[in-house]
Amino acid sequence: MTVQKIREWLEIIGLFSVVGSLIFVGLQMKQTQDIAIAASFQARTTTLSDGFSARAANTEALSAELRVEGINPNNQVTGLPIDIPESAGVLTELEYRAGILHALSMWQQWNNIHYQHEMGFMPDGSWSRLRSAIKRNFEQKTLASLTYKSFQWPPKFRTEIDEIIAEVEVENSQ
Repeated sequence: MTVQKIREWLEIIGLFSVVGSLIFVGLQMKQTQDIAIAASFQARTTTLSDGFSARAANTEALSAELRVEGINPNNQVTGLPIDIPESAGVLTELEYRAGILHALSMWQQWNNIHYQHEMGFMPDGSWSRLRSAIKRNFEQKTLASLTYKSFQWPPKFRTEIDEIIAEVEVENSQ
């Protein structure tokens, strides 16, 4: 082999090395971006969940919300279902509101867990166990099941929950 042939082969090997390095760097950047987005989603979920929990714990704020709605019942300032359904049982309005806020906090957390699972950051077993818990909420008609439609959820999460609701409806019709 001549020196020229060796040089050409080394240039080809060098070219493939550069291309391989660029692909590797691109994959690392994608992974870093996915992790950053997931962390941002987690932080947003925590903020929303903490806000709902704080409102649920503050009976004075809940009373004020109820008084505002009592003055103008068509002006739903809280974003919560106003009427207490019969399935809520013997809850007072304050208990119902606190329960709804707690349920909304749970939905935010469930949505986050679903998102983390979809991104590959959570094992299938964790999502499967949570999915079973969500299904039990719909079977038992808890406050969580009453609040599902109060918010716009991401399409994949909404599809998953709609599948759970369909399963419960099929089981109840048998």
